[in-house]
Amino acid sequence: MSRVDLNVEGMSCGSCVKHINAALHSVAGINEVAVDLNSNQVTVIGSMDTATVIGVLREAGYPAHVVTPVINAGAKTASSVGSGCCCH
Repeated sequence: MSRVDLNVEGMSCGSCVKHINAALHSVAGINEVAVDLNSNQVTVIGSMDTATVIGVLREAGYPAHVVTPVINAGAKTASSVGSGCCCH
């Protein structure tokens, strides 16, 4: 089982959510669909191909792309040696 998180364009109301749910539940291998209208994100769980999911959404009128995790390269991590935090 795999999970795909997608940013989806064009969602604006409850009808959009129903349309996306119906389109995705028609795909073989999809077990769960969660649509978050506020964040414009859709999570799909199942044994499906990501490209197929994106294609189905595009055909339904909702362009989508895989969510890329934000990595904060400038974030400091706790360390027991070296400079940084004053509580060593």
